[in-house]
Parts: sequence; C-alpha cells; structure tokens
Amino acid sequence: MDVWIADEMLDVWRLLGALLGTLLLIAGSLWAGAQVTGQARALWRALRGHRAEMIAAVDEVTDPLVVQLARLTTIPPGVWAAFLPTFLAALAAGLDRALGEHNETAQ
Repeated sequence: MDVWIADEMLDVWRLLGALLGTLLLIAGSLWAGAQVTGQARALWRALRGHRAEMIAAVDEVTDPLVVQLARLTTIPPGVWAAFLPTFLAALAAGLDRALGEHNETAQ
C-alpha cells in the first residue's frame, strides 16, 4: 500500500489528473465551438432572406440605430448612414462565402 502513496507515485497521479483535465477542457471547447457555429449558421440562414430590409433599416440619417450610434459616438449620423449599409452588405457577402452558400438574390 505504501507504493500507492510514495512521492513518485503521487507525481504520476498528478500528471494523469492534469492530462485528463486538459483532455476534458479540449473536448468541451470543441463541443462548445461546434454548438456556437451551428447556431450562428442557423441564425444567418434565417436572416439572409431579409438582407434588403436590414440594410434599408439603417440607410437614413433619422433611423433609430443611426441616431443612437451618433449619440454614443462622436461620429455624425450621416457617416453612420453611409457606412452601415455598405458594412452590412459586405458582412452578408462574407458570411455567405464563409458558410459556402451563395445568395441568388444578391446577384
């Protein structure tokens, strides 16, 4: 029984515990990443048909999101109204490319 409690054996058990913990953390991280990716894809598939409505909601100086962004930053609403539609269109195209899907309505 003293062999199980010897200093060398305690080091072995600590090492095995650290390896098992590391493997569990890696497995959990991979699983969580897969879940987040799946949810992001599902969300984008639901939203991609509404691309025109999303861009139209932020292309005017008086739109609520543009007004709020201008209020929170020092950037004028006109700059936000010009930037956001271009940004959202580029983001949508990038998401389509990243997900390997092409939106026929964008052409």
